[in-house]
Amino acid sequence: MTLVLELPDAWKQLLGLDAGDVPRRVRQMLVLEGYREGRLSRGQAAEMLGMGYHEAEQFFRVHGAEQQASWEEQHAASEQLKSLLER
Repeated sequence: MTLVLELPDAWKQLLGLDAGDVPRRVRQMLVLEGYREGRLSRGQAAEMLGMGYHEAEQFFRVHGAEQQASWEEQHAASEQLKSLLER
C-alpha cells in the first residue's frame, strides 16, 4: 500500500518527522500503535520493523511499550493473591 500524507510543517516537527528518514519513522509509529492496541503481537511488530529480538526489546522499552499483562492475566493474578492472603 502506498500512503500519501500531507502535514503542516509544524506537525512534522512536533512528531519528529523533520529528520531524514520519514518513511521509516512513520512505519515505526504505525507498528508501535498497532502493538499498543493489541492488533500486533510483539513478534509481529518486531518482524514488521525488521528487528531481531534484542533490538526490538530495546525499541519497545525506549518507546514505552513494555509488555503488559492482559486484563485476564491481571484478574487471575489478583484472585491468586487473594486466595494466598486468605490462608
